[in-house]
Amino acid sequence: MHMKPKLKDIAAKAQVSITTVSMVLSGKGRISENVQKLVFDTAQELGYRQKTIENSTMNQSEAYGTIGIIVSIDEDWAFIWGFIRPILEELERSLKKEGKNTILIPILHNSPVEEIIHKVSISHIDAVISLHYGNDLFLSTLEKMSIPSILVMNNHFQNRFYSVLVDDIQCAYEGTMHLVSLGHKKLIYVECERQDLPILMNDRFFGFRKAIEESGISVPQNQIVRFELNNIDTLRKQLSSLFSKTPGKSPTGIFCLDDDIAMRVINVLSELDIRVPEDVSIIAPGDVLDYSQSYTPQITTMRINTSYMGKIIFQMLMNIMEHKPEDLHVLKVKHQLVKRGTCAPPPYAS
Repeated sequence: MHMKPKLKDIAAKAQVSITTVSMVLSGKGRISENVQKLVFDTAQELGYRQKTIENSTMNQSEAYGTIGIIVSIDEDWAFIWGFIRPILEELERSLKKEGKNTILIPILHNSPVEEIIHKVSISHIDAVISLHYGNDLFLSTLEKMSIPSILVMNNHFQNRFYSVLVDDIQCAYEGTMHLVSLGHKKLIYVECERQDLPILMNDRFFGFRKAIEESGISVPQNQIVRFELNNIDTLRKQLSSLFSKTPGKSPTGIFCLDDDIAMRVINVLSELDIRVPEDVSIIAPGDVLDYSQSYTPQITTMRINTSYMGKIIFQMLMNIMEHKPEDLHVLKVKHQLVKRGTCAPPPYAS
């Protein structure tokens, strides 16, 4: 018995994505005339009747069956797994309820864009969620292939592509103001470079600077500490210099770019016999560490609700797939203060 052709049959024959077939047959999206003709001709060749087309294009589960999630497996990103796990779990749970599959697409920071696009292509992905990784050519190519995509936690392309972000300026501002509210006026800012996230770094420093300026606090340039992750000696030398001053003159509060960096700072301070929070308070955005582990120092953070972020990503993706809105959408998730005991009033009057 001859089986009625499905969207996936047309896609395979025409060598385009199921997403493209669905959009062409339903009249949605902006698809080139050549591709439209190819899809219609292939549908006709396979005996795909108009009635069948109308019925099938209403089946969104078929049109968007597999969602690819881009994740970095670089060693420098290993610390982030505990942080993104709730996002992945929430996405998988929500998408499964809609009858959709998820597949992880691992990449390296220096992976050629063509290689990543090839991974998407051979995996028969119908929509992409990219965690942290953002590349103009990659995102533009997905757009040309009519594959919906959402960029997560990467501010670099928010003016052009669908993005779900965290409010890094506000989180740094509120975290710094928490230190100020406790009475701290001698502050340090500590950061190191994070791959693919230059705007995150800029936004968090901007939020920190905004808070200290509004509070009338001066932070000299030598109290902006920068180091490379694989060069703790640089961090040790800078902190040793800052904390070797006359008693009562040393910094009393430290804002770190994220809590992975804060953990490194705490380790160095311990070597220098500087106590947290008795001698100095520390706060950081993120919650990228696994605080359920006994060996993880309990750091006061501006936490990102990653489960909620997973729900937001899912809702945006469903909206894109079902309605194909024309306007770009950018959603930002706020941080929440989580007190774990690394912040206290300064040990002496500032």
